Amino acid sequence: MKKLAAALLLLFALTPPAMAADLQAELMAIEKTLWTAWGKKDGEPFKKHLTADIVEVIAGAVPVVGRDALVKEVTTMSCELKGFAHKDARLRRLGTDVVVLSYTSTQDATCDGKPLPPKVYSAAIYVKQKGKWLQTHYQETPID
Repeated sequence: MKKLAAALLLLFALTPPAMAADLQAELMAIEKTLWTAWGKKDGEPFKKHLTADIVEVIAGAVPVVGRDALVKEVTTMSCELKGFAHKDARLRRLGTDVVVLSYTSTQDATCDGKPLPPKVYSAAIYVKQKGKWLQTHYQETPID
């Protein structure tokens, strides 16, 4: 067990920063795709980039469990997204096939005519399945 732990630590230590930066850029591109799709009520990117058992937790909303439920919510919601921007992305590797991506977002959006928080801290957990990175958990926290 100690040898396995040491090997994993060595693997993480030897992961070139460029590889981590490439993965962060790849996952941030997926996040942008998902936010854009959310604004257009387009469920297809969610089908492509989420695990079947995704959990989404947004402040002030009921958590959504499952890709199918999330796709249904995205495509039928009464929300409008006028614009968004992401910054301060950070990627942390939890294992060879698990990472946490966090970033700050600003948004101009409403749901049911009520404004959403203009600034949120987003965190997404991605797992690598069959060679592809998929989001398995997403959470937003409003920031003052």
